[in-house]
Amino acid sequence: MAISPSPITWIESHVPGGKKVALLGLAFFALTSLTIAMTRFGGALALVWLGTAILTAVLVTLPRPQWSRVLWGFAALSAAATSLFGFGPHMALQLAATNVFEAYVIARLLLALRPQRDWLESVDGLIVLIVAGGLIGPALAAIPGGLMVAMVAPGGWLSHATDWIAGHGLGTLLGFPIAYMATSGALSKETAASRPAVVAECIGHALIVGVVTAVVFLQADLPLLFLPVAPLLFAAFRQGRIGASIGLFTIALVAIVSSSTGQGVSLPALDAFGEKVLFLQFYLAVLLLLALPVSVALKRNQLLFAQLEEKKALKALISDHSDDALLNLDSEGRVRFASPAGERLSGRTELMDLPLTVFFDPLDEVLVLGALTRAGQEPGQTCMIERPVLRGKDQIWLEARIRAVPRAEITRPIASSIGAPIVGYAVTIRDVTASKSAELRALREADTDALTGLPNRRAFLRHLEARLEHAAHRPFMFAIVDLDHFKCVNDTHGHDAGDMVLRRVAAAMQQLSAPERFFARLGGDEFALIADGIEPSEAAALCEQLCREVAELDLAAPDGTVFSLTASVGLAGIAVACSASLALQAADGPLYAAKSAGGNRVEIAAAGENCPTRRSDSATRAA
Repeated sequence: MAISPSPITWIESHVPGGKKVALLGLAFFALTSLTIAMTRFGGALALVWLGTAILTAVLVTLPRPQWSRVLWGFAALSAAATSLFGFGPHMALQLAATNVFEAYVIARLLLALRPQRDWLESVDGLIVLIVAGGLIGPALAAIPGGLMVAMVAPGGWLSHATDWIAGHGLGTLLGFPIAYMATSGALSKETAASRPAVVAECIGHALIVGVVTAVVFLQADLPLLFLPVAPLLFAAFRQGRIGASIGLFTIALVAIVSSSTGQGVSLPALDAFGEKVLFLQFYLAVLLLLALPVSVALKRNQLLFAQLEEKKALKALISDHSDDALLNLDSEGRVRFASPAGERLSGRTELMDLPLTVFFDPLDEVLVLGALTRAGQEPGQTCMIERPVLRGKDQIWLEARIRAVPRAEITRPIASSIGAPIVGYAVTIRDVTASKSAELRALREADTDALTGLPNRRAFLRHLEARLEHAAHRPFMFAIVDLDHFKCVNDTHGHDAGDMVLRRVAAAMQQLSAPERFFARLGGDEFALIADGIEPSEAAALCEQLCREVAELDLAAPDGTVFSLTASVGLAGIAVACSASLALQAADGPLYAAKSAGGNRVEIAAAGENCPTRRSDSATRAA
């Protein structure tokens, strides 16, 4: 009876990539016809049904809108195979609909559960394939399928449903790997990339598996069913998914031929022929579950190795051309790898086995070791330190970013790496002198009075609060300086003359400044002084000297008019912790007294007026 080519022609003309899908349709028809003809022992269902594997592989590689056309075309091919070699035309359409429904369910489950399509590349993906393709899809199709077969073949519905699940599940898992590699293009890519020697090795492995399996199944004296396992696993190790799939097909083919001819392995414990068929299915399933995980694990390792090689190449490229030092440290913090920039930033020609601290000042050793400890306590988190370092006569700033590398453990989720043992550290060290200098310059500008060049009120308050924290143990003298009749200068000679006066007074203060003397401009014509480590009498003498310096300034207005100016100073000793506002009040009192007495003088707060009434800093600042 001639086979109509119309389903193949229809698929080729109506489906994207029609030529490839049409060839797969031919393979579908040929394999389903062959399995029906050769493996329908007892006139019931086929021992292994490979059609679902091919159709599922086609579906998962095509866009969803194209599925309906593919399903119609493959349903016609399935009906033709059943009509010619199976239950006949009266059951062909019903069984064809059930077969394509099974493939549709499996394809939807595979894409829904693993949209990344890693069914042959990861353990999780393989588990999804086994559950969806070997159990759920066949089980759902077995309900109507078992009922239909029970109508035309001996046996109950349940036994036929069980046979359906076994034959279709086994066939899907046997055929899907090679079918999916063919439909996705992976098979052609791997074949094209393989050397002739590799192809020859793959053929050799298939022949060895076939010969060993033939020896096992074509004799009935010795229980040698375990023998094909060794060459099958060896083929899986050497050739991966392709080797495992071809080996499994070879074993299945030899086993089916042996069973169909009635020769070979003797199983006296199994009396009924159906029991022997189920045992053969079980045997093939065991081999499949041995070989497929091995091939998937090997593929996964190949992918990880390729990613590792890519990262190593990228790391080498970056480290050779980067201005940053890239370091790998062992768990003790000693250098195992250093990029060329490491020698320049460390000032050393050899860094191997040296600690990270060699990049920094010896005084910062505790700080660096502390950063390593913090990073080690929280693998996956980045710790950063910035420190100045002397290189010759120049000071540079180095920024180190440190990240601990946890020991890889298969059973440890990535999210639970905190507290995990570490194998070392990844470190980058960068010269941030330019950015740090700009940052410090910006801070200085933010703390500097633009007109006079003295520290401004913000810098003064920060310095004052820092001193007040330790005032009980380290008393200091605090003074407020106010220019006498400064408003008259602005009113009489103009604001330019007023600005000139402020600059000249600030210059006089800078002449008197020292590490223990901090002058600042509070605002307007008001200045302040904080003096450490001197007695009240010495502080008073310093303030009187400042008053003389101000009074002796030769001042000239823009119009040439010469004038002079004096200053008044209120001085207080701060010997207890108090708020900044209370410290200001302590000096405000004597300043008011000096102004009231005519100015150009220094007044010192009485002993009881130094930080008079203490309140909490928070209350004062809120006031």
